[in-house]
Amino acid sequence: MFHSVLTLAALLSVWPASTVRAQDSLRMRVVRYYRPDASQTLVKVFVSVPYGLLQAPASGSGDGSMVYTVSAQVSDSTGLALLAEPWTWSKRVPASAKVLGASGLELMEFPVVAGRYTMQVSVTDSVSGHSAKAEVPVVGYATAPSASDLLLSPAMRTAGDGDSVPQPGEMRRGNTILVPAVELRLTPMRTKAFYLLETYTGTSGETSGTMQVSVVDSAGKSLFRTAPSAVPVPAGGGTLQGQLDLDGLPPGHYDFVVTLDLNGQRIERRAPFSMASMQETLARDSARGSANEASMALGGAAAGDESYFGAMDEAQLDSAEAPLILIAKSSQLKGYDKLSVSAKRRFLVEFWKKYDSRPETPANEERERFYQAIAYADQAFRVGRGRQEPGWRTDRGRIYAKYGAASDQLTRVPTGFAPPYEVWRYTRGKPRYYIFADRNGFGSYQLIATNDVSENGVPNWKEILGSAALLDITRYLGIDLTGGSDSPF
Repeated sequence: MFHSVLTLAALLSVWPASTVRAQDSLRMRVVRYYRPDASQTLVKVFVSVPYGLLQAPASGSGDGSMVYTVSAQVSDSTGLALLAEPWTWSKRVPASAKVLGASGLELMEFPVVAGRYTMQVSVTDSVSGHSAKAEVPVVGYATAPSASDLLLSPAMRTAGDGDSVPQPGEMRRGNTILVPAVELRLTPMRTKAFYLLETYTGTSGETSGTMQVSVVDSAGKSLFRTAPSAVPVPAGGGTLQGQLDLDGLPPGHYDFVVTLDLNGQRIERRAPFSMASMQETLARDSARGSANEASMALGGAAAGDESYFGAMDEAQLDSAEAPLILIAKSSQLKGYDKLSVSAKRRFLVEFWKKYDSRPETPANEERERFYQAIAYADQAFRVGRGRQEPGWRTDRGRIYAKYGAASDQLTRVPTGFAPPYEVWRYTRGKPRYYIFADRNGFGSYQLIATNDVSENGVPNWKEILGSAALLDITRYLGIDLTGGSDSPF
């Protein structure tokens, strides 16, 4: 993702990307990017939730899923909470996931202005009530930085036709889709480390520099360093990424270091990672294999509707019913609120029975797809500050939950008059497009135009984008938006 930076000044009081190991192995990592259009720091928080914290429900209780609740809050240096209410959401995982070293990943994103903050997260097990807590410091850039924090990943690819929207467990940065991790963990069988960071040059023309990658052990000794390689950087800045095969690296904890020389300035960014031993890797693989066999013996990981909803309490049932407004008529949901808990379970079972396209199988694939989409939308499309609605209630989250990932996607950072905008195009079935704009600069993308008659746009959407953006979208969609024609492509 490229940014246009208006000015470049010395960076004041910048902390490196933070990783915190807390009691009970709840871990957090913060990676920061810069938004020059709003002079804001975009903060991404990754939280690793070890399934060893969770207690499986009693035998015979519903589908046996483990449930945990995540609560998060951001406070400034005076202790004042930035959010009117903490972010709170629940996750369900099969009991079979509780194997050696297994964990889940929670993602959060929010912008801050210059200053020092504290991110606090707690995870509570629904069965035992046990909570694990962690906090991590966050510093908002006081002036435009030269580069973002360094992000490491076990898998990374370039977005392309039909593969432009991240799937559950992935995130997108610029034109790159990757699997995030609190701390990259390599094994003797998976030895490639992928890395990504953004640069912010503040120049009006393309520049070039050199980049080196090195690995440093826990004692600070550099084990090896690549030769300097030339890197071109577009006007304003750009994304630098690559991979390094660390086959043969001994087991242990290390720092991955990227060193840049740009415009006569030396920039260093680092992130921790580890290499597991063969013995540890085999032990984990054996545990996962045993868990998979147990799951298959019980009929597979996919649960039927009776088991799925039978394991939920009333609050969870209500959370499962709420997003049905995206796919159901209001008359189908009428009277739900007045039902007893058992009647609510039966209501949801009967509702999804009508949507089961393959009733001959034990699982309800349509129900699974829908709630997976809701979970992803809640994670990917939450808006950072103030009172929050679930991600599926946002415009992007709603469209994703209803139709899944777009066939392809156009993403633009703010340039000139236009705010940041995204265009989602669906080519399967009836061609549809959706144009979203971040009008307030806080990541709250609003649907402003579409050819979907079931959705509403904004009357003055062309004025919001401006002529340059309209021409850009016209070329992308193959529709004359500048002349007012809205014919299908």
